[in-house]
Amino acid sequence: MPVHSRDSRLNASIALAANLLVPVVGFADPDSAHVCPDSIARVSAESAVDRRDACAGAADAIRFFAQLGLPPIEAPSIVVTASLPVQAGPSAAGAFLEQHQRSYILSYARFKAMGTWLGVRIDRRMYRSLAAHETAHALAANHFALPRPTIQAKEYIAYVAMFCAMEPHLRVKALRATPGTGFANEAQITELLYLFDPMRFGAEAYRHFIKSEVGPPFVKAILEGKALLD
Repeated sequence: MPVHSRDSRLNASIALAANLLVPVVGFADPDSAHVCPDSIARVSAESAVDRRDACAGAADAIRFFAQLGLPPIEAPSIVVTASLPVQAGPSAAGAFLEQHQRSYILSYARFKAMGTWLGVRIDRRMYRSLAAHETAHALAANHFALPRPTIQAKEYIAYVAMFCAMEPHLRVKALRATPGTGFANEAQITELLYLFDPMRFGAEAYRHFIKSEVGPPFVKAILEGKALLD
């Protein structure tokens, strides 16, 4: 969220970058971040348009958590950068570094050059979704009861937040690119699936979340350390 191999490598790289403590070479100085006009998020970017979209994506993620009764504990911070940490891999589009409590996303020009993401041609709406995904990682990190949640726990929440916030027509296209019926049970939500097919993992996570018997209580159970454990 068959899928292009580039997409699969991209999102797997996002997860692998999450716990790295490495320098980032980019456009913007994170210490001179701009406070977004529609949320408490802070964004550093040379391009005003990139900053606008990153702010919008951050606001989308904040609203999703607010609907769960989970206000942000810390102001999310996003750096729009020309290049991500080397360990993120050449196909990565974004990363959340827990040690820095900061998200990084590529500039729109660099992101758009990748062609597709989630099986859909990249546009500004998709860029906003990328920012929402990385902001969701940051917001969730401050709400997890366990010090080391599983990869599937972190990615389930980030994908669900992203898909819920996504512009409806874009969401339809992204889900159409990865057909499915949603996870049937918690046992199917595995790290292995995420690592081998992150787009399918994301699409199936959203489809699972919107089932009448799942929804917000399951996300809260994940954050409380009662679901998606090792």
